[in-house]
Amino acid sequence: MSTAREGRLRKLHRRDWPAFLTRMIPPSVWRGASQGFGNPEDPRIRWTFKYIVFAYVAMGWSQARCLVDRFDEAYALLAALFPRRRRPGATYVGLTKAGVRFGWTAFRHFWVCLRKTIPDRIGDAWHWHGWVVFAVDGSREATTRTRANERALGRCGRDKTHPQWWMTWLVHLPTLLLWDWQQGPGNSSERGHLRAMLASLPTDALLVGDVGFGGFDFLWTVARSQVHFLVRCASNTTLLVEGTQQQIRREGDVRFVWLWPSGRRRHPPLRLRLIVLRRGKQSVYLLTNVLEPQRLSRTVAGKFYRGRWGIEVNYRSFKQTMERCKVLARTPDPGSLELAGNILAMGLLRLHAAMAQGAAMGRTSVASLLRVIRHAAEAVRFRQSTTWLLDALRGAVKDRYRRRKSKRARDWPHKKNETPPKPPRLRRVTKREKAQIHSKTANVAA
Repeated sequence: MSTAREGRLRKLHRRDWPAFLTRMIPPSVWRGASQGFGNPEDPRIRWTFKYIVFAYVAMGWSQARCLVDRFDEAYALLAALFPRRRRPGATYVGLTKAGVRFGWTAFRHFWVCLRKTIPDRIGDAWHWHGWVVFAVDGSREATTRTRANERALGRCGRDKTHPQWWMTWLVHLPTLLLWDWQQGPGNSSERGHLRAMLASLPTDALLVGDVGFGGFDFLWTVARSQVHFLVRCASNTTLLVEGTQQQIRREGDVRFVWLWPSGRRRHPPLRLRLIVLRRGKQSVYLLTNVLEPQRLSRTVAGKFYRGRWGIEVNYRSFKQTMERCKVLARTPDPGSLELAGNILAMGLLRLHAAMAQGAAMGRTSVASLLRVIRHAAEAVRFRQSTTWLLDALRGAVKDRYRRRKSKRARDWPHKKNETPPKPPRLRRVTKREKAQIHSKTANVAA
């Protein structure tokens, strides 16, 4: 049953938003996600696991400016979505107290249970050129400058910065669906976050990262986890090669290079493949542990790395379109819940598009999608029909117009003009190093 116009209950239509939510998040997902987070059948509990997750997600979709107004909208939506169940608590303070008992990892646990359904829902879009491609990147999120936040979150390594959160996302390309995330204080390590998420990747995954995910120790950990990667390298990386530098740049695709810093000679060297992409006068240097060009050609590698920009677009949609560029909570524990709820709201937005748009989900407009969801939430709160939702979701795509002039903006005082990363250092391997490499690799093979 669902709510009807003028306050009367009516029979739930399968095209209504509550029924769509039930298909998107089946009861089996709720049962698996809520294990270990209290008894949902206990009548004394007003804030159940399901209520808490829905409340923070609804707050993430809200257009209100302050947390109390966002909570009021979420509370009204919960009362309309579940009219035959006991009402949750009526205050934002009660929600935070109940959520802190679970912690923000409960939101991630819910998403882990839900993401198991993603490969079947997106069908052929799950693979791209024979790979399951994921992009990884991190970003900071501002928060209020209170003493509690400063003590818990620090100053992000500099004296004059305010407290911030750090979040690292794993996003499926090219659908841009959220796969996993980690969050922590603003001085956290995105490499450390990715190490914690490596176990969540499927066996045929290819990880695409920018310069920040290089380095011998980190790539060694990724390779030992049986994960394939495609990572950009810069001048802080020294590669041992057999050909000349001019030959490498001319051919663009070298079969093998060795990553073996002088301070890491106790470990066996990393045998990698160097791919050089040209962008006008600039060159992009990529390292991969996929040694066979038949499995990952230079052209396909260029497509994957260009598609990595999608995760930057996701962050822009999260901070600008959804207007979630700042965590408003004044203490760290409620702030972690707020940040996780906002991230989960972004993930469920994309999942709406994946279920409704099918093959067109690569052209999803987050702004249009957010307007549709907000309109549906308002209709449910006022007990109106939402049978129009599916058609509206299918229409929430970007326009197919041709740009007539450059999108580049004029000079702006605060615009960053960072110099691109310089190429890695290429050094010819010596005879002694050849012997050492042969000895190390022979021992590992044995």
